[in-house]
Formats: sequence, structure tokens, C-alpha cells
Amino acid sequence: HFQGTCTYVLSEQCQNGLPYYRVEGKNEHRGSTHVSWTRLVKVFVHGESIELVKGRYGEAKVTRSGFSVIVSTDFGLMVSYDMYSYVQIAVPYTYQNSTCGLCGNFNNRPGDDFRTRQGEVVSSDVVFANSWKISGDDEPGCEVQCSGLACAGCTAAQTALYRNSGHCGILENSTGPFAACHQQLAPGSFVDSCVYDLCVSGGYQPILCQALNVYSSQCQQNGIQPQSWRRSGFCEIPCPANSHYEAQGTGCPSTCVNPNSTYNCPLRNQESCVCNSGYLLSGGVCVPHSDCGCSFEGHYYHSGETVILDADCCRPNSFATCWIRGLGSYHTFDGVMYQYPGACRLILAKVMGFSNLSHFMVTVEKVPQGPQGFSNVLRFEAEGTQVAIEMASRSTVKVSDK
Repeated sequence: HFQGTCTYVLSEQCQNGLPYYRVEGKNEHRGSTHVSWTRLVKVFVHGESIELVKGRYGEAKVTRSGFSVIVSTDFGLMVSYDMYSYVQIAVPYTYQNSTCGLCGNFNNRPGDDFRTRQGEVVSSDVVFANSWKISGDDEPGCEVQCSGLACAGCTAAQTALYRNSGHCGILENSTGPFAACHQQLAPGSFVDSCVYDLCVSGGYQPILCQALNVYSSQCQQNGIQPQSWRRSGFCEIPCPANSHYEAQGTGCPSTCVNPNSTYNCPLRNQESCVCNSGYLLSGGVCVPHSDCGCSFEGHYYHSGETVILDADCCRPNSFATCWIRGLGSYHTFDGVMYQYPGACRLILAKVMGFSNLSHFMVTVEKVPQGPQGFSNVLRFEAEGTQVAIEMASRSTVKVSDK
């Protein structure tokens, strides 16, 4: 129950010469400083960095499974994020006694899991978790503001209400939909977390649904299928076009890249939105088989997608776009939007320093026009050619000032 919102090491290979990995988690507050949620997961493996960002669905392999995105590696690491708040990290037993971070050291001794980055075993979850904060996360106020279950500030009346079978208590009801899972997975700690979240959120139903879904997912991961617990008006899952909800959908949905992925699937069945018959997943959207894209040089491209090739016409090059609206709104190559009223001359983009890349420069400037007026001119220079475009309703284009 650690509620910091900095970036932390969730799990890392620490010794024994095994293939290296590191998983980091960045948290955020959503309406209350008393509870934090996972917003961003970073997986570092084989010299690559893979980011999973809340709400953005996008050797290591990245796949969709149910409502989660999974990063898996050739040495057995598997990281799952439900694109909202719930992260799972699975490692093979070869990593016993070789991990560190907020997920512990994997030595089958729970008593020393609160081992800090400095190697000291502490009793405080806050001291332990803060020691695994990633340097460089300078977000103000990301340090934890309170400690343990007391952060929620539940009253006795709230606790009683949220523990009843109409709320979190449904998880431990001996005749409820999750009863078959109790022997394999004790529900007590899940109920505590559920009550905590409902106290902080004021009983907000989507938070309850998320808490129940976490336990349900864990049951399915253990090979136990809970009874149906979603119903009309309670935790329903709306599915996108050309798909439908299944409580035991395949963990390996058929895609345009691999239409036969459901066969010999290594993942357990789980609830998900499954494409209707005759449709396949293409970039997270169910499309008719005839509307599938194509694979080229190891990359999948949607139908109608434009690809920029290199001089040999064989390797696709990705490209980024910056745009300016008027002379006040800017959108950078990395997607940052900001407002700036402008100056007499601004450099919009150019190649830095002594790069081996082809040099270019794009500027925008105010040029005197008439006794009191100005016109805005966009200039482009590259390989000896200059292009000037007057930014007006009737634009004049000059090439090399001619």
C-alpha cells in the first residue's frame, strides 16, 4: 500500500550473470493524493526500451492478450499491463535469488522482501519503496504523502459498507461467484485493497469493478474460472465494433499477422472482447479478413498505410511531424503542444552541429510590408536551394529568391 507517484524499479536482475532486465513503473494520482495508480511501465531488455502507457495500445515481443498488453522475452520474462493500473511481472525460476526492486528478491523468504537498494532490510514500506525511486524523476510532490492502509482514512461505517457482499465482500462470499478460487488464492488482501480504493474514491463503481477484475484475472491465471459476476448495469464491458465479450476468451487472439494464433496458445483463457467470425485484429481493431494489411521487413502495416522507403526501396523509415498553426500554436516532433506568440524570426527546425545527415533549416519570420504592415514568410533551405512561402490567403512562393 505504497502511494508514491515517482518512478520506481518494480523488478530488476541483480546478480548471477543471467540475461539482464529491468521493469520500471511510474505512478500518478487520480483525484486523490491518498492513492496512486500505475500510469507508465518501462521494460528494458536486450538493449531495447519498451514503454507501455496508460490508454495507448500499441528478442522481445509485444502482443495483446485479453484487455492487456504483454511484453515477453526469449529468456522467460513476461510483463503484462492492463493499460489502466494493473501490472504483472512473471520470471522463470532461474531468476530465484537474482531479483530486486518493489517486487522483492524472489528467495522464497517473505520476511526479507523489504530490502532497500542499499541492502538493508527495513520494516517501513515507505522507506523500502522510496529507496527504489529512479533518479531523474523530478516531478514535484511525487513522494508519498502517507503510509499503509491508514492513508484511506476509512470510517467504521465505510468499512462495513464496502465489505458487504454488494461491494468488496463479494470476493470472499463462500457462495459467491469467486468461491471456487478461495482455496487457491486467499481473497483477504484483495478485499482490503478493494475497501481502501472505495474509501478513497467514495464508492465509485468503476473502481470496484477494477478491484474485482484483478482478483478474477488472478483466478484465471491459476487455471480457475470464476462464475459470471458481471451483469447488466454492474461492471458491463462494452466491446468495440465487430467484436463481442467472452468471459473465457483466448489469450492469443487471431490477428492479420497470425490468423492461427489461437492454436497451441501458451496463455490461459481470460475475459476479453473477441472479434466476430470472419474478422481479425489489425492494430487493435477488428477488420474483415479482406481488409488486412501486409507485413514487410518484419513490420505490419494497416491497409492504406503509407510507408517511406530508403534509397534501396527495401527498408521502411519512420518519420515524425512537427506542425505550427498560425504563429502561436506549436506541436513538436515528440508530440508536445505549447503556445508562443512569436518573434521577428524563429528557427522551427534544423540539423544540429556536424551531423552526417543532410542539412536543412526551416524558419519563419516577419517581413516589413508597406509603411506599417508585416507579412509572415516561411523559409526552407536545403542543399543550396531556398524556398520562401508568404503565409497569407494568397501565398507567393519563391524558389532561390527568384
